[in-house]
Amino acid sequence: MNTTTAATQANVTVATIRTWCRNGVVTAIKQADRWVIDSVSLARRIEIGARRMTALPPMVITSKTSIPGVLGVVGPATQLAAAFKAGTPITLGGTKVAGEQVYLGYARTVYDDGMSVQVQGLDSERGEHADFPGIACAVYLVDMTRLDGAPTIKATVAKARARSLARAAAVEQHAARYDARITANTSYDC
Repeated sequence: MNTTTAATQANVTVATIRTWCRNGVVTAIKQADRWVIDSVSLARRIEIGARRMTALPPMVITSKTSIPGVLGVVGPATQLAAAFKAGTPITLGGTKVAGEQVYLGYARTVYDDGMSVQVQGLDSERGEHADFPGIACAVYLVDMTRLDGAPTIKATVAKARARSLARAAAVEQHAARYDARITANTSYDC
């Protein structure tokens, strides 16, 4: 079959079919500068894709949240909402932190008309996942006080906090030296 027919059958673009042919994802031969695709191979690829589409996208950690210094988890919105509501941990996918578990819900103190603590879960909605049609994704904030199930993340956060404190201390030392020079060079002629 040709690339147009294959694309229609697989519900993908002709460019995707050509890429599959070039990369050996489907069995195909080139005749007179046109791909001829094996229908059995294409059917197998469609079946593999259908099985993959029923899975959910992995939950991954992100530092891109609305609150600086607070991590978030990107994943299926319904799963994240349920875990936040139930107070159960999320198991992360991805590469460096796969298998680590985090809890959702960032607690912060609010001083509107007194002092209260608010726990925020949902940070932002991301819309439909590009690789998993029909799955809405969101970002939920991580409880930064409960990172015992995520040792890699906990160590990374500790290092980042230490660097931040070191920078702040260096700025304070620089300001103190500057103030000392200004004071030493100030003369009072009366």
